[in-house]
Amino acid sequence: MLQVKLIKYGVAALAAAALLGGVWYGGFQTAFKRQQAVIEQIKAEAAEGRLKAEQAYAAELEKALAEQKKWQDFAQSESAKLAQANRELDRRAAAIEKEIHHVIEKDKSANGGRCVDGLGADSLRLYRQALGYAD
Repeated sequence: MLQVKLIKYGVAALAAAALLGGVWYGGFQTAFKRQQAVIEQIKAEAAEGRLKAEQAYAAELEKALAEQKKWQDFAQSESAKLAQANRELDRRAAAIEKEIHHVIEKDKSANGGRCVDGLGADSLRLYRQALGYAD
């Protein structure tokens, strides 16, 4: 009878242990799957964050390149204007220099040769013209 009780309770204990093992394994698998889902979600959020950061960086880089292009175009335009102004100044300086000798001779002849170089009426008019004043 002892053997019958042992078998009866042993089978029940074995069934209870198997049931507990199955519940434990099922719970473990459920927790493992949930944890894997959380890990995948964290990875997806990190990838999305990196993508957004890359897109923001690319947008900022695009803005910076556009700003750089704008300033390069501005510098090129101003350089061209400066070169044109320098050419005009050189042309005017050359024209005035060519005229200096003629103006001094004209002042001397107008004053009977008694004019100090560069202090006659025509010379002063040339000075005013060279300095940008109207005649």
